[in-house]
Amino acid sequence: MMESLENTEQLIHILEKEIELINSFILVENTIMESVISNNWDVLETSINLTKDISFSIEALDKQRIDCVEILRKEVGEDIGAHFYRLTINLKIEQKNKINDLYRSFKLSVLNLQNMNWRIDNYVSTVTGIMKQTLNEIYPNRRGSLYSRSGIIKEAESNPMVLNRKL
Repeated sequence: MMESLENTEQLIHILEKEIELINSFILVENTIMESVISNNWDVLETSINLTKDISFSIEALDKQRIDCVEILRKEVGEDIGAHFYRLTINLKIEQKNKINDLYRSFKLSVLNLQNMNWRIDNYVSTVTGIMKQTLNEIYPNRRGSLYSRSGIIKEAESNPMVLNRKL
């Protein structure tokens, strides 16, 4: 029973730390989004480097969380396909409520992170598409893909171009 208590406390600690790291990752990604929109490449580079450090920490905690859940699964006697909440049924009510609340917060944080990733991806895809369409209008001879003799797509000859940022 003592091992179960220690494992449960460790799981609570891991979930709290993981939620904190994911939320800080979301804040950094928000900075990434703002720097991409404002073309602030120095802040973008710094933010991307910061996400690497945070993601390594999240990955390490994720492995620890999986190990704790596996120990809990074995103690309860559930198979691998058992839902997380089913594993906490036999815990003390305070621990069960705490872990379940943290797990819901964890899942919500992950959804918020996915949403932020989607927003960045959508913005960059939209801007890239607009730039491609604009270049196709400016250089109609560059439309479509060019292929080498071996069948590999090759870039068309690039013509120098100056963009006015004030447009």
